Amino acid sequence: MKIALSAESTIDLDEAHLKKYDIRTLPFHVQKGGEEGFDYKFKNEDLFKFTIETGVMCHTSACNIGELQEHFAKIFAFGYDKIIHFTISSGISSGYNNAAAVAQNDPRIAVIDSHGTSGGIGIQAIYAHELIEAGYDFDEILEKVLARRPAMQCSFQLDRLDFLYKGGRCSKLALIGANLLRIKPEIVCDPEGKFATGRKHRGSTEKCTLEYIDDMIAAYPNLDKKIVFLDYSTMDPALVEKCRLKCVDAGFQEVQVYQACPTNSYHAGPNVIGIQFYTDGPHPVEMKK
Repeated sequence: MKIALSAESTIDLDEAHLKKYDIRTLPFHVQKGGEEGFDYKFKNEDLFKFTIETGVMCHTSACNIGELQEHFAKIFAFGYDKIIHFTISSGISSGYNNAAAVAQNDPRIAVIDSHGTSGGIGIQAIYAHELIEAGYDFDEILEKVLARRPAMQCSFQLDRLDFLYKGGRCSKLALIGANLLRIKPEIVCDPEGKFATGRKHRGSTEKCTLEYIDDMIAAYPNLDKKIVFLDYSTMDPALVEKCRLKCVDAGFQEVQVYQACPTNSYHAGPNVIGIQFYTDGPHPVEMKK
């Protein structure tokens, strides 16, 4: 049985790693003023600049049902028998509901709500790939991936709240308070995959960013150190490298660093970085006998 892996562009893997892990993706949509297209058409820097200069918000939207139907049909046309499709959390997007509507009458397709985004989707899809390569069957892979989902840590730290405010995702009082006190809050995906506020750091972008990375790694005593993701919207490359080195120093074997897609980046704003990893200890995948 040939099993295909699929995901939305919110998985944030680059082309080389999508090919390595054999994952097929479908893009979200972005609208900037009168311009609309798939999110890979836009650059985060351009979207931020547009909103800062005009005060006009850009908009993002999930893959629609017709696009998903066509996407799955193309995968089956390549000779695959089953598809495991990963989506951004249903707590923050309609992507899961749209995919589930397409798959509800087709037992060949399983849709997994990642309960996260970006690298939080990536680590689950990579784990599924390892299970496929080890010879596990469709149902076993689903069981194992879903069993690990509660141990997926997905978070990011905001540098400024004005993009959340303009998008209706925080109050004006919170915006003013954060600006006055130089507060940079963590945003974490809760067990239901909804955004919740974590710790609040105070000070410069660099100070708060490095504290966030340190604190998030230290918060979990039983990390799976096989892989960790760092995903940023826009950020000084030197600061991104400092974050990467902290992950290396913490003992992670592989540190994957990506600029997040516009769908993941835009509403959080500039100078945002996130970290994602499993918190349930080592999970070596052995070949199935």
